[in-house]
Amino acid sequence: MINRRAFLGFVGAVGIQMLSRQSPAQQRKVVRVGSLTLSAQPKFFTDLWLAEMRKLGYIEGENVLFDLRDGTPPRLPALTLELVHADVDLILCVSSAPVRAAMGVTRTVPIVALDLETDPIASGFAATLARPGGNLTGFFLDLPEFSAKQLEILKETLPSLTRVLVLWDPSMERAPLTGLKTASRALRLRPSIREVEDESMLPSIFEEAATKKVGAVLVMQSPTLVGYRRQIIKLAADSRVPVMGMFTNFTSEGALLSYGPNIDELYRRTAVYVDKILKGTKPGDLPIQRPEKFDFVINVRTARALGLTIPRSILARADEVIR
Repeated sequence: MINRRAFLGFVGAVGIQMLSRQSPAQQRKVVRVGSLTLSAQPKFFTDLWLAEMRKLGYIEGENVLFDLRDGTPPRLPALTLELVHADVDLILCVSSAPVRAAMGVTRTVPIVALDLETDPIASGFAATLARPGGNLTGFFLDLPEFSAKQLEILKETLPSLTRVLVLWDPSMERAPLTGLKTASRALRLRPSIREVEDESMLPSIFEEAATKKVGAVLVMQSPTLVGYRRQIIKLAADSRVPVMGMFTNFTSEGALLSYGPNIDELYRRTAVYVDKILKGTKPGDLPIQRPEKFDFVINVRTARALGLTIPRSILARADEVIR
């Protein structure tokens, strides 16, 4: 007769031994993380986030599966539904259109947003910034005065400036545009606001701007317009007009000025939020935050090529000067 206690002990020992032989990936839960972005968004944005996730220990195929979806604004709700049906544990949404689409589809799947255009309270996405309360948290630049700050810098750099070509992505929230119009009146600037629905529109927009004798180009916040930056900078250089963008990749590639949030820091903080939620924290308990670090960069090489002199007071305020 088999001794029942001895038999159970043997089975338990064998089970422990088998578990010890499993790889770490087999012993850990594999989570599925989705992302929702605009198709025109540059790939390096997603690469930055994935790099930060790797630093936190998330290795594709071992303990995480990334389900990356991108599309045009009309396609985003269907893509969100695909992610929900794929049973993702969380969705990262970059920019206002993906955030709106995801929140329109699900109020249960956790969402981490990186949105530099939307007011999350006014949009009904969160109860308060300190305690959002629902399924969304993240990082928002809900500051209408940000556009005013960009215009102020542009005017101080180019004191004789009167006409500005403003490139605007119509899929974005309109609050930054409203703030820009208010600031334009205070600075006695005449903005020529042009909606850019496709990159093919840019040559004709710059031709029209030349006839209006604009003195500078301001590129409003938009992942899509960041993706168009090289053509924008080239067309502006051909027209001998300075460009101001939001991120440092504008100035590193030839724009005169850039002022905006430090994107590396934002993606690092976003990855930390994703990690916290995957480990059990509710998104509604994580406060919605704003960018903390802003970069102001001046490209002096571009200034010399355009025959411009940058005031010393502006150079002294720059975080970086490209010479």
